[in-house]
Amino acid sequence: MCVYNAINLLCKRNFFMGATGFYKVARRNKSILSSKSYYWTIRRLFGEGKFQESQPFLCSFIKEDGLFEPKVSRILLHYLCLKDVNSALYFLNKIKENDVAITLPISALRALTKIGCVLTAYRLVVGAKDDLPVMDVVDYSIMVDGLCKIGHPIKALKLCTLAELKGIVLNIITYNSVINGLCNQGCFVEAFRLFDSLERIDLAPSEITYSILIDNLCKEGCLQDAKQLFERMILRGYEANIRIYNSFLNGYCNFGQFEEALGILKNIQIEHLDPDEFTISSMINGYCQKGDLEGALNFFIECNQKGTSPDLLGFLQLMRGLCAKGRMEEARSILREMLQSKSVMEMLNKVNTGVETESMQSFLIFLCQQGSIKEAVTVLNEVVSMFFPVQKCGPCESQKLETLPESEAFNIFASRTISQEGNEFDVLDCYIREDDKMVEKNDEFGRSEIEFFDSYYSLIASLCSRGKMSEANRLAKEILSFALS
Repeated sequence: MCVYNAINLLCKRNFFMGATGFYKVARRNKSILSSKSYYWTIRRLFGEGKFQESQPFLCSFIKEDGLFEPKVSRILLHYLCLKDVNSALYFLNKIKENDVAITLPISALRALTKIGCVLTAYRLVVGAKDDLPVMDVVDYSIMVDGLCKIGHPIKALKLCTLAELKGIVLNIITYNSVINGLCNQGCFVEAFRLFDSLERIDLAPSEITYSILIDNLCKEGCLQDAKQLFERMILRGYEANIRIYNSFLNGYCNFGQFEEALGILKNIQIEHLDPDEFTISSMINGYCQKGDLEGALNFFIECNQKGTSPDLLGFLQLMRGLCAKGRMEEARSILREMLQSKSVMEMLNKVNTGVETESMQSFLIFLCQQGSIKEAVTVLNEVVSMFFPVQKCGPCESQKLETLPESEAFNIFASRTISQEGNEFDVLDCYIREDDKMVEKNDEFGRSEIEFFDSYYSLIASLCSRGKMSEANRLAKEILSFALS
């Protein structure tokens, strides 16, 4: 027991290597652990993700107590679930052949779902068939939501069916995840079939259900259908919210029905709803779509005075329009305003520039100070194309981006870089060879301006990979002129 207490204390204080080393010394001195001590020590190490440190304990546990001892079987199955699906299912079947009562460990399924290995958890659940642990509606709902987020709504539906066969009554939150997942994959017919089937299972759609479907109908240009669904929602007693109105604004503006968009904006004011950054961006987009840049600027100024700014796409739309008209100082002012927007900066700083000491914010500040507004717009265009690769640049995409795990967006900028191959990089090679001749200057932050080369390179490589050679050459010349000036 003294050995277990010492190991347990070391694990509690996160000295896992020390715990393993202490155990090895104890073994050499003929000290042993009880089955219970082995079991809980290994469970603690598993919980911390310390699989390598757990192996000495696991091997000794199997040797001393035997493979078919229930505690050994459970902990080994837990280990295999986290390491290899096929091995786990094979071991489960072999254990059953020896009349050992065992099910998949729910803790392993929850751990897999938590770390994002939801597809692995799904394969285990489907493969185990009748050997599943007791799972509640929360366990199934989390797994369903995870499958939908990684683009597997059909698997999520199968999991819903399995849950119902197990007697689990799923709620509208679970079905909202599936409907949203189906819509994101373009399976609109299936999404509406599921929506229509909710009444047959005595499950009332929620405000979020309607919001998901209306948003996707608006994106597809089915605005009349969206309006009819909205009316059904109101008849059910739900109230319109700013998110649903934003969906309509985005749809009407994208499909050239600006007068309808103005009507929606009037409804927002009548119902005393507070416009948000997505509302502002949709209207800016609408004005720009009809060629009314002055209208977009006036709307921006009016909202800015009231303390509401657009999102990244709204700012970018204004800068594009002003640059196209040659009004560079006004575009620079818009860029300065954007750099003061907390929500925009939070989004941009998820982008990895490839340099530890440099953020996207500092890079854009540098471009703004240099007056390189066209280059800043090019950078922002690249960021937008990375976040929204299908060029769906409406506010609803920005809303969806907020739900992304940071790990998915964190390296999105750096991941677009490509290797130097072929003749397309001749101009870059030339500039790199000139690197030793470059005279370093310090900006007001006390950093070398040349350090921004890494961000430029990442951007230039991306432009080259998409065949935009003229823009890539212009940017390459720009950095050379900065370095030598």
